[in-house]
Amino acid sequence: MRALKLCLTAALAAALATSFGTISARAADKVIIAQPSHGFLYLPVYVARGKGFFKEENIDLDVQVFAGGAPAMAAVISGNAHIYTGVPSTPIKAYAKGQPVRIWAAMMGQIGSNFVIQGDIAKRLKLTPQTSPDDRIKALKGLTIGINGPGSSLDQLIRYFLRNVGMNPDRDVTITPIGAAGSAMVAAFGQKRVDAFMFSSPTSDFAIKLHGAYMLFNLAKGEYPPLDGFLYVSFNSRADWLEKNPDVARRVARALWKGMKLMRENPKEAAEVVRKFFPKMDKETFDLAWEGTRHAFPATPALKRSQVERALKFLADTEGKAPQVDIEKVYTSKIVEAAAKDMK
Repeated sequence: MRALKLCLTAALAAALATSFGTISARAADKVIIAQPSHGFLYLPVYVARGKGFFKEENIDLDVQVFAGGAPAMAAVISGNAHIYTGVPSTPIKAYAKGQPVRIWAAMMGQIGSNFVIQGDIAKRLKLTPQTSPDDRIKALKGLTIGINGPGSSLDQLIRYFLRNVGMNPDRDVTITPIGAAGSAMVAAFGQKRVDAFMFSSPTSDFAIKLHGAYMLFNLAKGEYPPLDGFLYVSFNSRADWLEKNPDVARRVARALWKGMKLMRENPKEAAEVVRKFFPKMDKETFDLAWEGTRHAFPATPALKRSQVERALKFLADTEGKAPQVDIEKVYTSKIVEAAAKDMK
């Protein structure tokens, strides 16, 4: 009898162990991030992925890279992805059209797309770091400026710059779509099909290294005062997904926060983690892009109403009017606030 009891106890223990093991294996929550491109705009996500911070939070993360913000946002709206990482103007406009989307975390606190111009043109126009921001923009008159596509965030930014100094984007310059790929932009610049362009690192850094481009504005460092401190990349999801999965979103925010924290406290270690995601990039270009971009990320993913209000104003400035939205419904700060309770 004693032997039988021992056998039954062992069998029960084994069954429970198997059961708990299955539960543990299934406990990781699948989260799909729709990322508009592969580049330095998403550094904290790369750090968090490389350091295993999402795994620590029991998140099974799948990052899918799209050809731009519109298809990435569309993937979230359709339910094929959970989080769109990109400019907040995209979900704001989607919300204005009746889509149930919400901005819920901040990731990049500066414009991440740098503005470069052909080196020989900069020399001819006598542009220097001492040249005022307005005069640098006015120097673009008559030039051909490359963008990824019409209506994109880069197109909006170019037009914002020009209008700020009284120039007409459709008359004073030629704005030419090149495509979403950074390599296509660098090639067009090298062939002198475009005189200037705006793009995130490392594309702008390749133009400097390979073709002698001159940095007109390093926006990631806040070099253009009117846009200094502008929320450029946020986490955005369907409102119903957030309502059904608040704990999952909280853990995602916490993993992102850990990535930001490491970038601040140990940038060297964080850089080594990110390098693994850019294996074909030479060290000199990587270091240039890293140092030029890492300061653009805030210490926390906390989201403020003022950041959303500023995004709305930017849309009004670039498109003539701001979308009609209920600002209290287009964003939420509650998720990051909940995550903050667990952060040291």
